[in-house]
Amino acid sequence: MKKALAMGLGALLAAGSAAPAFAASQIDFSGYYRMYFSNLWNNNYSSSDARTSDSAFSNRLQMDFGFHATDEISVFWRLRAPSAQRWGTNDLPVITQWIYGRIQQDWGTVTIGRLPNSSLFNGLSNLGWQPKGADGSGDYTLVNPFDFLDDPADGIRYANRWDNGFQIVAQFNRLSTRQSSEWNGASWVAGDEEFADLFVLEPAYFWDGGGATLGLNFLRDRARTSTYGNDDPVDKRGTYADRPALKAFYINPAVSHRWDNGFAIHFEGKAGWGTDDNVASGQNGRKLDGYAFYLDFDYNYGPGNLNLAGWWASGDDGGEKRNDLVGMGAEFKPLLIAYGSNISPRVRTDGGNAVARANDRSGAAGNKGAFGGGVFGGNQDQSNHWVINLNGNHKFTDDISVTYALAYLALNKTKPGAKKDIGWEADLSFQFQLLDNLRFGTSFGYLFAGKALNDTTDGVVNVKASDTYGWFNTLTFSF
Repeated sequence: MKKALAMGLGALLAAGSAAPAFAASQIDFSGYYRMYFSNLWNNNYSSSDARTSDSAFSNRLQMDFGFHATDEISVFWRLRAPSAQRWGTNDLPVITQWIYGRIQQDWGTVTIGRLPNSSLFNGLSNLGWQPKGADGSGDYTLVNPFDFLDDPADGIRYANRWDNGFQIVAQFNRLSTRQSSEWNGASWVAGDEEFADLFVLEPAYFWDGGGATLGLNFLRDRARTSTYGNDDPVDKRGTYADRPALKAFYINPAVSHRWDNGFAIHFEGKAGWGTDDNVASGQNGRKLDGYAFYLDFDYNYGPGNLNLAGWWASGDDGGEKRNDLVGMGAEFKPLLIAYGSNISPRVRTDGGNAVARANDRSGAAGNKGAFGGGVFGGNQDQSNHWVINLNGNHKFTDDISVTYALAYLALNKTKPGAKKDIGWEADLSFQFQLLDNLRFGTSFGYLFAGKALNDTTDGVVNVKASDTYGWFNTLTFSF
């Protein structure tokens, strides 16, 4: 028997050595299994007699595959199974977060397919500056000032960096596509294709210690909602306001530099101009504009880092022009409470971010902005506010680290008599590397609610909103 097994193994080895060789072929595999435990109190930023809270266990299995046919041709696939499943539910959502092919040549790199959300991070991210935020791990907070979306998007991307320091990124993303229907005065008929496209061109130049980029973006959105459950054509046309046709141009400059003494400065700005067709309100060709910037001063002292950051985003002038074309990015979540968490909505326990809620309650743009439920989402609008934020991290040992943040938030513009104070937030987080492949993180955030979050309860206006606070925990098994 042993002799037969040995002969069989020898035959397999011989067959393998005689088969065509794929020496350059390789499969990379990595990932993690992560448990989330989160508690959030007053997640609707309400008064003491109307607040809601949430507590949940959730889990995720993430697997990253890299299929490398040759040194030049690769395919990358991220699978989440489950993507995010809350304990006590029967659903085990399985999703492909992204899958794309990559071609690498001397003339540049081309990626095509369902591109990762990092491909929509421009400016400082492409200059190598992407802080993880106040939780210290990136599980709940990220800092990408002006990304367009927080989800992967289909598209094609070209990038190349030359030896003289110049770099170019050119990208096209199809953000949505569907068949439309239109009201002709008597019935619904087939309409044009509805789509939303994003075009990005970003030249850059790098020098010793830093670099600069200038992003040029064009967003064209024809997607509109056009079906309600009644027969009134006025109401049906009114649904167009949920997603007005939009054309917008943006410029997105960024500069980063770090000196040998540990000090660094990072700046990113964004300005946009555009028009939309709001059929329901009769404001066809309504002009929109917006401006925003992010600036930080950073000091790296070896085992830790200290950062003083500020940002400002234009917004509404009190409910008329709705200048909300530019806000902070969808993945811009530098604080644990005020901007909501970064994890999947199936796990996320916040009721929308405090900036959008304050805008809404103070009569400014907030979640009633020009984009409504369109490409940019509704209740996550992050325009019309400013923040100053002191944050940092320190590594006590190779296995124990702490991060922290203290920030003040306020609105820019409101209706006459409305308050601008969103409040103060304090965050504290600890990360423990328990074993080589096992990490535990625990984070606590507290938002001292300002008067801009004052509520209306039982007809009483400006009821003092209660403070909001949360406790977030992760246990991560990596492989």
